[in-house]
Amino acid sequence: MPAVICAMSFVVFGLLVLIALLGVAALAVPLARRLGLPVTVLFAAFGLTYGVVTTLYHVEVAGPLNLYDRWFVERLAVDTHAILYFFLPPLLFEMAISVNVRRLLQDAVAVLVMAILAVATATAAVGISLWLSWPIGLAAALVLGAAVATTDPGAVISTFREIGAPRRLLVILEGESLLNDAAAIAIFGLLIGIISNEITPSITVLAVNFTYSFGAGAAVGLVVAFTAGWIYPLLVRSTVAEVSLTVTVAYGSYIAAEQLLGGSGVVAVVFAGLATGSAGFLRMGPGNWLTVRAVWTQIGFWSNALIMMLATSLMPSLIAQLGWLVAPLTALVYVGAMASRATILFGVLPLLARVKLTAPLDTKHAALVLWGGVRGSVTLVLAISIADLPVLGEDGRLLAGLAASYTLVTIFLNAGTLAALTRRLGLNDLTPADLALRERIVSGSLEQVRSAMRNFARARELEPEALQALELRLEQQQRKVEALAVEQAEGQRIPFGERLRLGLGIVSGQEARLIRRAFDTGAIGPRVAGVLRLDADRLADAARNGGREQYEAVTLEVLRPTLRYRVALWVQLYLRLDRPLREAIELHFGKLLESERLVRELKEFVSSTVAPMIGEDAARNLAALLETRHEAVNDEIEAIAVQYPLYAARLEENLIARAAVRREREQYARLLHDGVVGQELYDDLTSDLDSRERGVAVPPRLDLTLTPRGLLDRVPLFAGLDEKQRRMVVRRLRTRFTTPGEVILQKGLRGTEMFFIASGAFEVEARPENVTLGTGDFFGEIALIQPLRRRQSSVVSLGYCRVLVLRRRDFQKLARRDPSLEQLIRGAAERQLSGGYLKPMPLVLPDAAE
Repeated sequence: MPAVICAMSFVVFGLLVLIALLGVAALAVPLARRLGLPVTVLFAAFGLTYGVVTTLYHVEVAGPLNLYDRWFVERLAVDTHAILYFFLPPLLFEMAISVNVRRLLQDAVAVLVMAILAVATATAAVGISLWLSWPIGLAAALVLGAAVATTDPGAVISTFREIGAPRRLLVILEGESLLNDAAAIAIFGLLIGIISNEITPSITVLAVNFTYSFGAGAAVGLVVAFTAGWIYPLLVRSTVAEVSLTVTVAYGSYIAAEQLLGGSGVVAVVFAGLATGSAGFLRMGPGNWLTVRAVWTQIGFWSNALIMMLATSLMPSLIAQLGWLVAPLTALVYVGAMASRATILFGVLPLLARVKLTAPLDTKHAALVLWGGVRGSVTLVLAISIADLPVLGEDGRLLAGLAASYTLVTIFLNAGTLAALTRRLGLNDLTPADLALRERIVSGSLEQVRSAMRNFARARELEPEALQALELRLEQQQRKVEALAVEQAEGQRIPFGERLRLGLGIVSGQEARLIRRAFDTGAIGPRVAGVLRLDADRLADAARNGGREQYEAVTLEVLRPTLRYRVALWVQLYLRLDRPLREAIELHFGKLLESERLVRELKEFVSSTVAPMIGEDAARNLAALLETRHEAVNDEIEAIAVQYPLYAARLEENLIARAAVRREREQYARLLHDGVVGQELYDDLTSDLDSRERGVAVPPRLDLTLTPRGLLDRVPLFAGLDEKQRRMVVRRLRTRFTTPGEVILQKGLRGTEMFFIASGAFEVEARPENVTLGTGDFFGEIALIQPLRRRQSSVVSLGYCRVLVLRRRDFQKLARRDPSLEQLIRGAAERQLSGGYLKPMPLVLPDAAE
C-alpha cells in the first residue's frame, strides 16, 4: 500500500506541476499585454525566479512528496533527450504550418541567406571570438556558436504584425526561424561528432554528413506529410480525426527521421509542417483547417511556455558556475552574434538587392530585425545538452553557462525593449491615411449606434424625450468626427494618392478574406484556393508598396500563364504528355471564374463600405480600377470559353451545382444549430446530400485531344480523305499548342511550314483590315509551293490554340506518295493567293483505288 500511495503521489505531484505551469502561462498573457512586453519575457522571468529560489533555498515538502519532488522537476528538465522529443516537434510544426510556402519561395534567396548563411556566420563569429579570448578548443567554441545561432523571432513577428509591416518581411522572418533552427542543430550535431571522433574533420566529410542529415530529414517530412494528405479525405470530414492525424505527422516525422534514417528530426518536422500548411490542408474537410490551426496554436503556446519555464529554471545553477567571468564572456558572445547578424542585414542583403536577387529591405525594418534576434527555447535546450555532454568535459559547463546567460540577455534586453525601439523608430505611428480611416470608421460607427438607438426606442415604444440627451450627444460627437475626417481627407495631410493607396489596401485584405471564406465553406476547390491565395498576397503587397501603378501591373501578371503552365506546355511539346497541360488549363480557367466572382464582390464592397472611408473621388478611381480588372478577367474567360465551349459550360454547371449543395448543407446545419431539427433528422437530411456532393466534387475534365488523328478530323480541308490517306497525312503532321499573343508567322520572313487550325482563333495582320481565322482554317500554305516568297503578314494566336503543322519536306513526301494530296493542298494555296484569306471549302477527292 505505501508503494501505491507513493506512486499515486508521484502522479499527483506531476499533475500539480503541470497545472501550476499552465496557470502561470495563462496569467502571463494579460500581464504581458498590460506591461507591453512579449509574453516570452514573463515566461523566462518566472522560470528564472523559480530557479534562483530553489537553488538558494530548497524547502522540503511534507509527506511522501519529499522523496522525489526536486528529483521530479530536475529529472524532467535536465533530460534534454526527452525535452527535444516532447517539445521540439510541436514548436516547429506549429510555426511551419503558418508559413506561406509560395511566398517563401518568392523570397527564397533572402530566406536562405538569413537562415543558413546567417547561422554559419554567427557560429564562426562567436566561436572564433571565444577561441581567441579564452583557452578552449576551436571545435568546442564553435559548438557554442552553433547553439546560440538559433533565433526565436516570435516577439519581432508579433511587433511587425502590430505595426502593419509588409507581409514579405514576416515571411522572411518565419522562414529564417524555421530553417536556421534546422541548420544550427545540424551543425551542432556535426561539431559534437567531430569532438567525439565520430566524424572526420574534413570539408568533404562535413558536407556529405550535413547534406545527408538535411536531405534525409526533408525526405521523411515530405513523405509523412503527403501520406497524411491521402488519408485526410478518408476521415469523413471529422475535425477531431484530422487534428489527431496532424499530431501523428509532427511527432512521427521527427521520430522516423531520427531513429530510422539517422537524419535530422528538426528538418523533418519543418518540411512536414510546410507541406501540410501549403498542400496537405487542402485535402481536409471544408472549414476544418481553421480548427486545426487553432488547436496547433494552443499546442504551440503550451510547448513554448513549458519549455521556457522549465529550461530557465535550470539556468541559475549553470550561470553561477561562471563566477566573475559571466559578464565579459557574455558580452563577447553578444557582440559577436550581433555583429554577424548586422553583417548579413546591412552588408549581404543590400548587395543581393543591388544585383536584383532579392527585394531591398527598409533600413528601419532591418534595424528592428537586428534587435529582434532574440534567442529562445531551442537555444536553452541546446545549452542544457551542452552541459550533459561528456566529450566536452569541464568546458561543457562553461559553454552551457555562456549559452544560458546570452539567451537570457537577449530575452530581457532585446525582447524587453523591442516595443520601445519600435516607438523610437516611429514605426508604430499612425500614418495620415490611418488617421483618416480612424475618423471615418468612428463616424460610421456613431451613425450605426444612433440608428440602433432609434430602432430600440420604437420597438419599446419609448418616449422620444427618454433618448433625447443621448441622441444629442451622439450627434455632436459625430459632427465633430466628420469635420475632422473631411479636414484630413481634403487637406494637405491626406493627398488623393494616399487615400487611393489606403483603399487598395482595404480591398486587398477583403479579397484575401473572401478567398478564405469561400474555401472554408467549400465554394472553391483546394487547388484554385491555393493559387488565388498567392495572387491575393501579391496584390496586397503591390497595393501596399507601389500603389495604383504596381497594383495594375500585378493584376495583369496574375492573368498571364504561370510557370506551371509553361512547364506543362514544354512537357506536351517535347514529351507528348497531355495531362500536365490539361490540368494547368483547368486550374487557370477555374481561377479565372472565381476571380470574376471575387472582383464583382469587391466592386460592391467598394461602393458600400470603402467609399465613406477614402472619399468619393478616390472610391470612383478605385472602382474604375476594379472595373478594368473585371474586363481583363472576362476577356480571358471568353478566350478560353471560345476555345473550349463545352468544357466551359460544364464547368459553370458544376460550380452552380456545388453552390446549391453547399447552400442546402448550410441550411440544414442552421436548423440543427437552432434546435428546429434533431440530430437524427439532420443525419437523414444530409445522407442524400453527401452522395450528391461527391458527384459534383470532381470538376469536369478537359479533353485536349492533342493526338494528330483526333485533330485531323476537325479540319474541313481533309474531310474528303479516305482512311488510307488520313493515315498518310497523320504520319506527316505535328501538333503544336499556342498561347495568347504568340506570333506564329512573322512578316518578312521565309517559311517552311503550313498550319491547320484544329481549335482556337488566330489573327492575320492584313490590309485593309485584320482577318480572324478559326477552327478548320489554315495559313502558311504558300510556303509549301513558293519557298522563296517572304511572308506578307504576321499571324498571332488569340488564345490557347491547337494547330497541325505540315513541313515542306513532309509535303513533298506526301506529293510523291499520293499526287491527289498535293493537288488538294496546292489548290488551297492557289485560292488563297488569288482571293486572300477566305474560308476554305472541303474538297471531296476520288477514292484512292479509282
